[in-house]
Amino acid sequence: MAIISSIRKRGGILVGIIAVALLSFVLGDVFISGQSMFGSEQNMGEIAGNPISVIAFDNEVQYIADVQKERRKQAALDEETLSAIRDNVWEKFVKNLALKPQFTVAGISVSDAEIKELILGNDPDPLVVNYFSDPQTQQLIPYFRDQMTGKLNPASVKTYVDSLPEQEKFRWTEFEEALRDAHMQNKYLSLVKKGIYVTTIQAKEEYQNLNTTVSFKYMVKPYSSLADSLVEINDRDKLKFYNENRYKFKQQASRKLEYLIFDIKPVEQDFLEVKTQMENLAEEWKSFKEEKEDSLFVVREGESRWFDTTFYEKGQLPLKIDSLAHASEKGTLLPIYIENNQYKLSKVINHKSLPDSVKARHILIKVEQGDTLGKKIVNTRIDSIKNVITKQKNFAELAAKFGEDGTKEKGGDLGWFGVGAMVQEFQYACFHGKKGDLFTVYTQFGWHVIEITDQSPYSLRTQVATIDLTIEPGTKTRQDIYNKAVDFITKYHSSETFEKGVEEEHLVKRLADPLKENDKVIAGIENPREIIRWAFNSEKGAVTTEPFSFPDKYVVAHLSEIREEGIAPIDQKKEEVEIGARKMKKAEKFIEEMNKIGASSIEDFGSKMNLSVLTGDGANFTSYSVPNIGKEMNVYGPLFSLKEGQTSKPINGESGVYVVKVEKITPAPPTTDYSAAKNQAKNNFTYRADMEVVEALKKLAEIQDNRAKFF
Repeated sequence: MAIISSIRKRGGILVGIIAVALLSFVLGDVFISGQSMFGSEQNMGEIAGNPISVIAFDNEVQYIADVQKERRKQAALDEETLSAIRDNVWEKFVKNLALKPQFTVAGISVSDAEIKELILGNDPDPLVVNYFSDPQTQQLIPYFRDQMTGKLNPASVKTYVDSLPEQEKFRWTEFEEALRDAHMQNKYLSLVKKGIYVTTIQAKEEYQNLNTTVSFKYMVKPYSSLADSLVEINDRDKLKFYNENRYKFKQQASRKLEYLIFDIKPVEQDFLEVKTQMENLAEEWKSFKEEKEDSLFVVREGESRWFDTTFYEKGQLPLKIDSLAHASEKGTLLPIYIENNQYKLSKVINHKSLPDSVKARHILIKVEQGDTLGKKIVNTRIDSIKNVITKQKNFAELAAKFGEDGTKEKGGDLGWFGVGAMVQEFQYACFHGKKGDLFTVYTQFGWHVIEITDQSPYSLRTQVATIDLTIEPGTKTRQDIYNKAVDFITKYHSSETFEKGVEEEHLVKRLADPLKENDKVIAGIENPREIIRWAFNSEKGAVTTEPFSFPDKYVVAHLSEIREEGIAPIDQKKEEVEIGARKMKKAEKFIEEMNKIGASSIEDFGSKMNLSVLTGDGANFTSYSVPNIGKEMNVYGPLFSLKEGQTSKPINGESGVYVVKVEKITPAPPTTDYSAAKNQAKNNFTYRADMEVVEALKKLAEIQDNRAKFF
């Protein structure tokens, strides 16, 4: 019963994740706006001509978020989780509007009988197996595992589905639809792959390219051999290089953002205020004599709200209190100290002789957190197991039969473990019991039957309770940092003065470049989407009119460059163009020198130009680089177009000017069987199909993504 309850609770999140990632339930017209009363900018985007309204998108995000919150027992989700949900929901819209219509046009469908076979057949789909598996261990939940085969038990699955309450059946229906859509995509891709055919002529060409090799000689005069200062270039040279290489300057829309971080850190006054607060707590704590009073006080006043019941040996407590704690009497209040940006106040609660380590075995029956009814049911069951063990002494046998963790295969044996290895309830029971004790304990994982099988020698240990208070910046400190950021903006609010302000105020300027509209990360800033939206809605040269506020910092930003999608203008590529133009000038000079010397061979070239003639072997047409040279595509072509014994003209390469001579061409061994080459070529095409087919369908849908304007 507890297991069924657990699955029902997990069902929502499993469906949420799988549905989003694998084409969830079909989006009806209610979720997709038609011709909106708002402009396209007011939509979240457009896919295959279908505007995605903000309301439709938010409804989907909220649905998944609610399921996540229910599962995590949280009132709210962090921004990272919400961002991941938004990405997945967008991908769901893309798949349902860009991909699924294409599957339907191709006549692809998945019948109810196929879905039944995928769920209840002898070889259930991996998604189904995952649905009925423990998310932590990735193992089938025992109730759904066939004890004979270890595989998913169809009868258990059917019982579960048939017993679902009416109000929960929609989740299972959604899962079935997710499964159906996933297999539609698999069928479509399979259809494409089966249509891939490599002709014998193609296979023969592939075979020749793979197996024909070239041995060659070459010489190179590196561009680095001529100092840049000796090569003059003018605007005409730069423009020529830019026009001849425009394809190299294709770019996506991006921004160059300069920014300053004004960290909000506690100052001396903040330290003093927290220390004073801790001293007042110390005065109050002195009067408590009972451990119960101590525990209530620590939980009430400490930020971690945790009363530590662990007994520590020497060397295990914080260095600042370790020796003193072990030497002090019970009830001693230790000096206040700082650790990990917190003031801490500790009190010696007790001294006790305990083992250094324990050997134990256990049987765990899991209980979903928050499942009150399940906890009671499993408690009764675990007590029954304990009673049987007490009478029949068959712990290992019952562990193998009923255990629900990885130790079941070892009779529940946990081996030896020390302090801190187990959760607190488990640890306390084991270290405060004695060898041979058999008892039950409830932890965050569920109910355990535990038997202590051995203990190490005892030593004196100390229990210390600690109140912790974080040293945080106060209101005045925050205001002072804010004022400092505002003062900077007031004085240096333009491109011309921003750099001057950085120097005069001795600040560290940081750079985000290139910054894309959908980026989610800026170094040193958590959740920087507000800054990124500002960058894409501001004019070049803009400086923030007020600081961006974050929990631990203020940020002042300067938009120093705007790059639009397409071919970058020459003024945005000044450095690259100048380098390229200078390289082009060097190449022209080197080629002119080589043409003038009238060399009769490559060796003559080398001798007259004082350059070494080197060799390379095993070059073939399918490799991505030339042996001993690297990726030089301008060299690559001539190398495979020259005949044996021919020497090339000087070649303008990436790192220098080359001359190559083909020494020997070794033809591919003669064959009439091109099946291996045909299979290799087909496998290459098939491997590419999964990604490239999907990307082609997305491109066909002309997707417009406006999410960056909203989040």
